[in-house]
Amino acid sequence: MDRTDVRRMFDEGYDCSQVVLSAMSERLGITRDTALGIASGLGIGLCRGSVCGAALGGIAALGVRYGNVSPGDMVSKSVIFEKREEFLTRFKEINSSISCKELIGVEVSDLEDMISHSPKGVYRNCPGYCVNAITILEDMIPPKEE
Repeated sequence: MDRTDVRRMFDEGYDCSQVVLSAMSERLGITRDTALGIASGLGIGLCRGSVCGAALGGIAALGVRYGNVSPGDMVSKSVIFEKREEFLTRFKEINSSISCKELIGVEVSDLEDMISHSPKGVYRNCPGYCVNAITILEDMIPPKEE
């Protein structure tokens, strides 16, 4: 997915987490609609100024591929924790932070806040954060085997 596709999704009303997870959906063996639904509550740093939605979408993608699904499976748990830390480290190296609030420069606490900040251009760099997250994930998650 390139910047044009990412920008189009933003223009359609999707947020960072949805853009990132949906970009990885085929590679993960899930439908685009499933990815959009899973990620739909993760955007704008959970509307709390916490971890950037692009990073959260990336972590969700890693969870789909590497997450533990059996009780007590500490081997898989350690793998997903390791993958998460690698992803977040790489994301921060490229973008300077993993904090939505730091990346966009304002705190967004709810949907009304999100909408009110949109005309001010605070999300102008978000497509780039998405492209960066997708690039990292394409390196970390091999295509799903048929």
